[in-house]
Amino acid sequence: MTVARFQVVQAARYVHVPAPPDPGVDAVAAVPRATGFVWRFMSANNRSLARSAQTYPDVESCLAAIRLLQEGLPHAVGETTRNGNGKWVWRVRVADEVVAIAARTYQRQLRARHMCDSFLTLAAETTASAAVQVIYR
Repeated sequence: MTVARFQVVQAARYVHVPAPPDPGVDAVAAVPRATGFVWRFMSANNRSLARSAQTYPDVESCLAAIRLLQEGLPHAVGETTRNGNGKWVWRVRVADEVVAIAARTYQRQLRARHMCDSFLTLAAETTASAAVQVIYR
């Protein structure tokens, strides 16, 4: 039986660098330059509920961020807000630092709030000693 869980995923960071010289073209390209790691929280039905608010340089620091999140959950504060497109998103703060953000956007604030609460509940039920899958891309 699958349960809610954390995963660590390798993610490319995109850096804007000038495009190769081409007469008449003054463009800037976004190319993957360095990789980092993010965590994501998967529900029991294998859907991504949340992800880390920042990218970490290595797997160990990403795992440490998961442990800090789990330790801070009793003091975590969830909040909803509109994004630039009028959709609702949520985020979780621990000690005034955003540590988790919604994996998707929502049409209604009520749904965003419900998913934030679900994340907080499920993440609290996930034991700190649970294995975390690391996915390299």
